[in-house]
Amino acid sequence: MDIQPLSIQDLPYARRLQPDGWGDITTHLMEYCLQSFCKPIKVVDGDSIAGVGSLILHESSAWLGHIIVDKSYRGQGIGYTMVKYLVDVAIKSGSSSINLIATDLGAPVYKKVGFRTVGTYVSFKREHDFTPKSLSNQMQLATSAHYEQILKLDQEISGENRRELIEDHLKRAVIFEQEGSLEGYYFPQLGQGPIYAKTKRAGLGLMNLKYSTIDTAVLPTDNTAGIQFLVRNGFEPQNTTAIRMTYGAETLWHPNLIFSRIGGNYG
Repeated sequence: MDIQPLSIQDLPYARRLQPDGWGDITTHLMEYCLQSFCKPIKVVDGDSIAGVGSLILHESSAWLGHIIVDKSYRGQGIGYTMVKYLVDVAIKSGSSSINLIATDLGAPVYKKVGFRTVGTYVSFKREHDFTPKSLSNQMQLATSAHYEQILKLDQEISGENRRELIEDHLKRAVIFEQEGSLEGYYFPQLGQGPIYAKTKRAGLGLMNLKYSTIDTAVLPTDNTAGIQFLVRNGFEPQNTTAIRMTYGAETLWHPNLIFSRIGGNYG
């Protein structure tokens, strides 16, 4: 078996690796193929794709996303081989901290490579519609004057320089501004719609907006204020586990300030 770069021509054949409950993986694989800071790979066995995965590079940090092995090839060490390969590429690219979100199934493989658990995420779902009493007047669409402030706040909370990932979404960001100070932001069209905020009022205000129309949520277990908001508004925890794991130096992130994550591939 060989490890090769994944290309857009491979996407129709990669579709057969689709895991249950993951959403359409070809959408994400396409993103990886089109973004210069991503390095997607495939494991090839003859004419078949036995597995796929991707490396996402953010200067000194990196993420692994969509590590998937075809069911008929499991138990052969392909997952371990892909992860080890991507870790080596990340280190050679200058990454000192490599991160991922693991399922219960994948966690033992990552632990074998050398990853350790640094946090967990909890998922919620609501069965009934929710109409907020009112939305904060401190929220507005971002302008170009806010872009650098958003990027700075994102780096402070995530501990990573993710400019290449989020810069195309800046013009569609919703911000929470109090007396001229940017306190939080929401990207409705990036992944699952991340909300990052340095104050509780900003985080909950933006959650009030997001969850007036969206009935699923995922956020770090450390964010008790966000979890309490969801429970008060009819969300129920789901029986799913998402584990944040790190290889190398730990990223100095602030999970209590993440009121909604981007997704399993970006944190």
